[in-house]
Amino acid sequence: MFEDPLDIFEEMDEMVARLFFRIDGDFGSGAPYGSGYQILIRNGEEPSEMPASPVIQPRAAHEPVAEVHQIGDEVKVIAGLPGVTEDLLRLGIQRGKFVIDAGDADTHYRTSVAIPPVEPGSMQHFLRNGVLEVTFRSVPSSSGT
Repeated sequence: MFEDPLDIFEEMDEMVARLFFRIDGDFGSGAPYGSGYQILIRNGEEPSEMPASPVIQPRAAHEPVAEVHQIGDEVKVIAGLPGVTEDLLRLGIQRGKFVIDAGDADTHYRTSVAIPPVEPGSMQHFLRNGVLEVTFRSVPSSSGT
């Protein structure tokens, strides 16, 4: 046991400091890090077993992940763009994909995501605290008639 009841907190502080030192060393080693898995399907065969060490391909820091949600007759695209202001934002639709190009020479983001058919003229966007939310009116499906 500890002679002084506060000794346990000092020991915990030392343990946490050692843990953060190891974590910082692992991330600073230059090795790619991330989480995920890979499933390989070749020539229409059943999925193969996972390799012993799956290939992890982290996204580039300048390539944000864009989420697409269809809610009723609206399509929403949401992406995190930290540090981007309204004047540095360029948005568009090219070949069925929504394209985000934002930033300046110091911080630049570029990504695209497939979206369902939308009315391009209905695009409205909102950028607040580094989160971009874009809303479109979806094109009604012709198969419902």
